[in-house]
Amino acid sequence: MTRKNILLATDLSCRCDRALDRAVLLASTWHASLTVVHAVEDATQATDLPSWRQTLTPAQLALQQIRADMPKDPKVHVDMVVEQGDPASVVLGAIERVKPDLIVTGVARGETLGRMLLGNTVEQIVRKTRVPLLVVKSRPHEAYRNVMLTTDYSESSRDALPTAFALLPPSAKLSLFHAYDVFFEGHIDDRISARDAAHHRALDEGQAFLEGLHAKTGSGHAIPLICEYGDPGVLLSDLTHTRGIDLVVLGTAGRTGILGALLGSVAMRLLSTLPSDVLIVRATAG
Repeated sequence: MTRKNILLATDLSCRCDRALDRAVLLASTWHASLTVVHAVEDATQATDLPSWRQTLTPAQLALQQIRADMPKDPKVHVDMVVEQGDPASVVLGAIERVKPDLIVTGVARGETLGRMLLGNTVEQIVRKTRVPLLVVKSRPHEAYRNVMLTTDYSESSRDALPTAFALLPPSAKLSLFHAYDVFFEGHIDDRISARDAAHHRALDEGQAFLEGLHAKTGSGHAIPLICEYGDPGVLLSDLTHTRGIDLVVLGTAGRTGILGALLGSVAMRLLSTLPSDVLIVRATAG
């Protein structure tokens, strides 16, 4: 079996140690190599620093911190990439060279890798690569147990989810979530009946989707289906809290899928508001 590669993009803030711990845990479980990538944005000159820091460049200081933060796991081979420049460019360049099977990022100041990276780097990673992206928010103690798959029932979503299956532990408990709406609801007199009809359609489409998903993955495990009317972000956040979900999987394929053309608003909002870790996967084609 080909050795897996994991790439961790970090800003070295205090909360990014959660992403580091998850990346090391995954690398140890998969017997994978780990590449830690950090972009040095601060162009402060050495003369502006205290005397005891002038002997080290910002890049050397970053490497020193990565070595100090790295958990001591002899089973995990670690490479470190520290470059000066725009974080998106540095990370995308590393992805092109390393060709990882999974990209892992963390959360800093309540947002993914800081404000700029949440709106820019993460979006560029999703748009410009097909590598699954794992955004870590919670401190990892074990493999993921309760996983919520999300879908809009599109073919691209069905194509993307098998990639997530390959990244999840066999013991994970999976559920499938779909949020539906009622078209032109404001112009319908009997909204209760309209919502009831939409709910039954969503359930029927969901069962057909699951059959196609099982055919693609060869999995015979039953996956509970949750169909609810309303805003997917609000529903997912509440569901994650209530059910103790530790990972939400979002499937996308360019302009379609649950992220789709609204990537800049919907996906970024979900990444910001969901309390759980989030895995973004793209379809293998399309």
